[in-house]
Amino acid sequence: MSIYGPLIKVKKTGRVKLPMLDDPQMKAIGDVIVKEQKQRWDDGITADGIPGRKLSRRYFFIKRKFTKQVNPIRDMKMTGDTVANFSLRRASRGVIRAENTTRETRKRATTAQKYADMIGFAASDQIALFRACQAQYGEYVKKAWVPLGYLHRPHGRDGYGAARHPGGRCPPGGRPGGH
Repeated sequence: MSIYGPLIKVKKTGRVKLPMLDDPQMKAIGDVIVKEQKQRWDDGITADGIPGRKLSRRYFFIKRKFTKQVNPIRDMKMTGDTVANFSLRRASRGVIRAENTTRETRKRATTAQKYADMIGFAASDQIALFRACQAQYGEYVKKAWVPLGYLHRPHGRDGYGAARHPGGRCPPGGRPGGH
C-alpha cells in the first residue's frame, strides 16, 4: 500500500456504454410514476405538493350526492373514469409518457387541470422517480462495461497527444508509423 492509497493493477481496460435503458426498464420506471401520481390524487394533493383547492359550494353538494362521500375533496374522481383510464402510454427510446387513453377522459382531465394543477410531477413523485431510476440504472451498470483490448485510449482521446503503442505499432484503425 502506498501513501496515495491501494495500488490497482489494470489487466484490461474498457469503457461504459452510453446510458440507454431497455424498454422493460423504462416501463418499470413509468409504472412507478403512474402509481405515485394516482396515490397522490387519492390523497387530494396537487402537482405543487399541497392539498387541492376546496370544492365550490355548488360542486361540493353535487359531488357529495353523486359519489356518496360525506366530505368530498378535489381528487380527480367523480365517476372514476379519469383515474381508471390514466395509464402509461409510452416507455421506449428514452421517453416516458403517461396520460388518459380516450378522448373523453383526456378532455375531462384537461378541464379538471384548469381548476387545480393535479397532473404533473410533485416533489413526492420526483423522489419515487429518482429511486426507480436509480434501481434501473443499477441494473444497467451491470451490463454497461465494454472491455477494450488495449491498455491506452485511442488517438486524440487521451488529452496528452499520441503515445507510443506496445511494440511501436498502432491498433487497427490507428495511424501508421506508431502515431
